[in-house]
Amino acid sequence: MKVFDPEGREWAVDRRFAPWRRWVQPFAGLAGGYRHYKLTPDWGLYLDDEPKARDETEDNGPLDKVATGAFGLLVFLEALVHVPMYLLLGLFLMPFLVLELLCQGVAGLVAMGVRRFRRAPVRVDVLAWHKKQSGLASLTILRVHDDLAGPLIIELGALVRDRVLFDPGDPAVHETLTRFGARVERHRTLLRWRAGRR
Repeated sequence: MKVFDPEGREWAVDRRFAPWRRWVQPFAGLAGGYRHYKLTPDWGLYLDDEPKARDETEDNGPLDKVATGAFGLLVFLEALVHVPMYLLLGLFLMPFLVLELLCQGVAGLVAMGVRRFRRAPVRVDVLAWHKKQSGLASLTILRVHDDLAGPLIIELGALVRDRVLFDPGDPAVHETLTRFGARVERHRTLLRWRAGRR
């Protein structure tokens, strides 16, 4: 469920259906790290305060045009070399990627079986993005019984619409989590209370 808070920030309150994609990631090291949520500061807040550079719209003559053409030719030649190499590398890695998908499928079947027969709690994520979608600003991971996940998501969505910050310590949020028997597994935020707003 996607909702917007009073400041116009987008929030998502969702149930996580694929934990096995986090468990089985053999190629993540090659790609630069495991896929997971990561809070990122909103550098746009600081960059918006910088003075604007003057526009470089004037043409500097024929020398500028020759330099631009030479740069374009170099970029084209580089692409001619790199594109076939990336295609060959992709063809070489394709069987390993298919193997990763099969391993994720097996891990998913095991996780679903354990969840169904042991009645394990499900994961509900409460996420907020920066206003310009430049990164994650707040992350709360909750665990709740499978039957209560749907109603909890609806109620948390209504709470987020009225608040600038989702805080499990807030009395209204804490009362909701207690009523549904939800457990806070992790809570991280870069958002702060605004004076006079709640």
